[in-house]
Amino acid sequence: MWQNYIFGMHWKHDGKMYYDELPAESKEAAAEYFIDHKRDDVSLVKVELLGPNEGGVREFVVSPNSPFSPLIARRRLDKDEDAR
Repeated sequence: MWQNYIFGMHWKHDGKMYYDELPAESKEAAAEYFIDHKRDDVSLVKVELLGPNEGGVREFVVSPNSPFSPLIARRRLDKDEDAR
């Protein structure tokens, strides 16, 4: 069984600082995911461990601007993706 954690992602866009939260297995995995999926005009400033992911207990912060590209595929939660 692996443990998931919640990480606070401090990022910068156009001279303003923003904050979001991201679940991941490690600080390195959270930073890699953010860097791999971020928009070109966004920079990662700091990653901090907030604690274990309690699975539905907390509501994630949503910044006014998304650090991720709108072209990234989103998973559909309204239907079973494995159903054929």
